[in-house]
Amino acid sequence: MTDRTFKETETLELKKSTSKLKEAIISIAAILNKHQRGEIYFGIKNDGSVLGQDIGEQTIRDVSKVVSDNIEPGIYLEISRAILDGKDCVRVIFQGNESPYFAYGRAYMRGMMIGKYLQGNLKIW
Repeated sequence: MTDRTFKETETLELKKSTSKLKEAIISIAAILNKHQRGEIYFGIKNDGSVLGQDIGEQTIRDVSKVVSDNIEPGIYLEISRAILDGKDCVRVIFQGNESPYFAYGRAYMRGMMIGKYLQGNLKIW
C-alpha cells in the first residue's frame, strides 16, 4: 500500500510509534464501544505523514500481548506489518461485539475522535 492519504476518523487511529501503545489501547476500547470495529496504524503521525516504525522480531507479538492483556472482554485482533510509502508500519485491525469494553479497567467511548472516560453507573449500551 503506497501513496494513501491517512486521516484519523471515528474508526481509524494513527500513532507515530508503538511508544504510544497505552493510548492506542484506550482508543481501541473507545472505538469498540461505539463502532464494534476499527484500525490503528503505528508509524504514522496524526497529520497523516508516514514516519515508519522499526519492527523487530518481537514487535508484532509484543503489541498483540499488550493489547490482549489490557482489553476486556477479549477481542479479535489482526496485527501485521504494512509497507506504506516505502516504510514499515504496524497495522492493527480489531473488532468485537461484546460491549462494554474496558481498557486498563475503565470503559471509554469514542466521541469527536477522542476517547472519553465513562464514569459511574452511566449506561450507554
